[in-house]
Amino acid sequence: MSLGYARQTGIITLMDSGNYESFWKGAQTNWKQADFHRMLASFPCDLAFGFDEQQPPANADDHVALVVERWQADQAAAGGCQIVPIVHARANELPALCAAVAAKTGVTMLAVPERRLGNGILDRARAVEAVRKALNNLGCYVVLHLLGTGNPISIALYSAMGADSFDGLEWCQTVVDHETGLLYHLSQADFFAGQTAWGNDGELSFQARTLAHNIDFYSDWMRRLRDAVSQDRLPEFCRSNLPPRAFRHAADVAGWSQL
Repeated sequence: MSLGYARQTGIITLMDSGNYESFWKGAQTNWKQADFHRMLASFPCDLAFGFDEQQPPANADDHVALVVERWQADQAAAGGCQIVPIVHARANELPALCAAVAAKTGVTMLAVPERRLGNGILDRARAVEAVRKALNNLGCYVVLHLLGTGNPISIALYSAMGADSFDGLEWCQTVVDHETGLLYHLSQADFFAGQTAWGNDGELSFQARTLAHNIDFYSDWMRRLRDAVSQDRLPEFCRSNLPPRAFRHAADVAGWSQL
């Protein structure tokens, strides 16, 4: 399916800047902001993550100025595509920085890498809540996207704390147990083959069967999670779908009654 056809059918397309990969592969000299801009011009899309700075200035004003400057350059190259700025900082700095970036750019969506939120999931959940509160003080809703979040249980908890959208590689690097939402090593997909019709499809490769198995789960999980959010029933969703031990911790950090 071409990108053009996908967009014509109503599918929202999102482009990554490629900066994360170039940074961690030590290939920054081979992939610069101008290269990203050429891709934006060649492949129209609806959303694109901005060309972020993995090691931003320590000074908050300089940090915000850099993010805004890069966002302006990306947005100018993107035309009608909405550029989503990415903010990198320590967890305690993120609320103020995210609010400042959103205020200065006027964006309706920004992103934060999950790994920047803290070490454990409970600290990360509290950080999400703090960022959400700071954004809500702006007077207009700003969508909060978490980069690198693909664990179903994490997605549910972060949604409860104020995050809106997520992307991660768990769907293609692990296998999910449909009954518990827990993730296992990809090679253990045989244990869960009977949970979907894909598991017995002899015409597909092991990898294709496993990915289809995962996509079925995530499609259903996210649909039900969205319904729970729209109906203000997230505590009930988590109580019904998270393992009991995980729910007890989630309820505590979210301030829910466990009765």
